[in-house]
Amino acid sequence: MAAQVIRSDDRRRVPWRNGAGTTEEVATGPDGPAGRPLWRISVADLGSAPSEFSAFPGTDRVFTVIGEHGVDLDSGNGTRSLDPWQPHPFAGEDAPHCVPRGATRAFNAMTERGATTAAVGYFTLDTAFDTVADGVTVLYVRSGSVQAGTARAEPGDCILIRGEAITLRASSATGLLVRIEPTSSL
Repeated sequence: MAAQVIRSDDRRRVPWRNGAGTTEEVATGPDGPAGRPLWRISVADLGSAPSEFSAFPGTDRVFTVIGEHGVDLDSGNGTRSLDPWQPHPFAGEDAPHCVPRGATRAFNAMTERGATTAAVGYFTLDTAFDTVADGVTVLYVRSGSVQAGTARAEPGDCILIRGEAITLRASSATGLLVRIEPTSSL
């Protein structure tokens, strides 16, 4: 399977588990033994009003603000201020109180604990980049454009690459790079 571009307009909008908002589902992995996906990538609308995160027991999350305004998260252990484009990992059992500093959005990478892991980092791409053949690679394009084979991703789009090496080409592109890898032989 070649790289798949998931356009921002083509993502499926679903309600949050707690009903307090909505998210756009980018992609999910296969179901694990617990009957839920081993991984999930989504883009959530946080708005500007305070809200509570949904709890996801047994899941690890990497939360990254991708809108213009940061947020303050409080899981009961003090407040953590997050600026845009700074990935923040936390346990899915934590359902922090979120106070946006203005209308904003967030990128979420969620993995089934003990089965998969996700690493999320900010990228700047000015040349060619080869993805690795194992695991899953997801790029969220913030600015510029990224060419993956014959497909081109623009700002707000995601590129999904499952289990193969692909050369990505760009000029002055920025965004998030996610690597999802199995940690067990499920």
